[in-house]
Amino acid sequence: MPEKWKSNVSFVAAAIGSAVGLGNIWMFPYRVGIYGGASFLIPFLILLFPAGVIGLTIEWTLGRSQRGGPSKAFGKSGMPYGKYLGVFPLVAVFLLAGFYVVVFGWAIRYLLASFGNQMFSAPKEFFKLIANSPQSYFFLFLAVALTALIVARGIRKGIEKSNLILMPLLFILLIVLAIRSLTLPGAAEGLEFYLKPDLSKLTPSAWLAALSQVFLSLSLTGGIMVVYGSYLQPKEDIPCSSIAVSFGCAAVGITAGFIIIPAIFAFGLEPTSGPRLIFITLPHVFASMPAGRFFSFLFFLALIFAALTSTVSMLELEVNAICDYFKWTRKKATLLAGGLIFLIGAALAPNEEAFGFAVDLSTVYLALIGALIAALALGWFFGAEKAEEELNKGAIVGFGSWWKPMAKWAYPLIIGGILVMSILRIRG
Repeated sequence: MPEKWKSNVSFVAAAIGSAVGLGNIWMFPYRVGIYGGASFLIPFLILLFPAGVIGLTIEWTLGRSQRGGPSKAFGKSGMPYGKYLGVFPLVAVFLLAGFYVVVFGWAIRYLLASFGNQMFSAPKEFFKLIANSPQSYFFLFLAVALTALIVARGIRKGIEKSNLILMPLLFILLIVLAIRSLTLPGAAEGLEFYLKPDLSKLTPSAWLAALSQVFLSLSLTGGIMVVYGSYLQPKEDIPCSSIAVSFGCAAVGITAGFIIIPAIFAFGLEPTSGPRLIFITLPHVFASMPAGRFFSFLFFLALIFAALTSTVSMLELEVNAICDYFKWTRKKATLLAGGLIFLIGAALAPNEEAFGFAVDLSTVYLALIGALIAALALGWFFGAEKAEEELNKGAIVGFGSWWKPMAKWAYPLIIGGILVMSILRIRG
């Protein structure tokens, strides 16, 4: 019999740990910079709760009701070829994990570099050095190994314990860093950019980016949260947990913005630096900041914690699938899945074009297709009536009848709209 979460607190901590990853601390701030500060933050907050809460309840309800990961859950729901459609989230998360562990490895290297001089004196050259040298494979291996050690220990001894320790520490580190950033001379300009919207920048592209960020931030792939839901006991409160995780996700993303955006403006740097914002631009900030080495260490330690809690959930999805398909032991499955993730990361690390392609393919297309399949499996094949009953088991305050049309119609249409708009934007 598979392990179950010990308590709802453990489950929420693990779910927040999965959601609160590089998508919040790495990707969220650079998207804020690219799409005009508050002009991205506002649509993100507007969309987070309707799309995020509904998405989480769908995937957790599907996992708990069918007692399995995506392939088992899609198949048992009655969806034709569901067992095989479960491959979409597995492939998506393998690619996600592949680029996550690369960035995770960079974060480990930058943590160590906080004690030296090269990162601060020549950030751009330092990034090129670590991204394109053999040492990147060592730190990539270290990132995979740390993840595998936790997953191999199982749900209660590994994933639960690590999240109950790492998540409080992560929140404390982020709050300390945000306070320091907001007290820098010149931070007010960054704060205005972050909180005062420019209505001319509230474009369809900003809304689309915000919506895709919601899915990435909450690990809505049709896989990770389905597996986490399969470890839930009937007494656990899914509606309350979905709101708590969405709030936790929003809190971390917003706090990361309070760390990075005011600091960037305080030192006259460009907020639209894109994906390399924290690895090339932030070292300039730390180099100019009083006690910059100390705050650099704290920031990259927080980034490591966030990356680790997410890669753990990604590896757990793949391990769950291998154990289901081949009836292997958890340790043997962890070794295989971890090895495959390392190989994917090793292929992506030195190739910037392949890295970008993997990010887009996994986050924009495959993950959304997986989330769409999960929604159809629950609402259309398992049935919205049975799904609502399962959803509200153990709930202190259950979701009412409004949830059914949201889960069956609105949520799949939202995902379909994102996919269509993304395809049209690429072709345009």
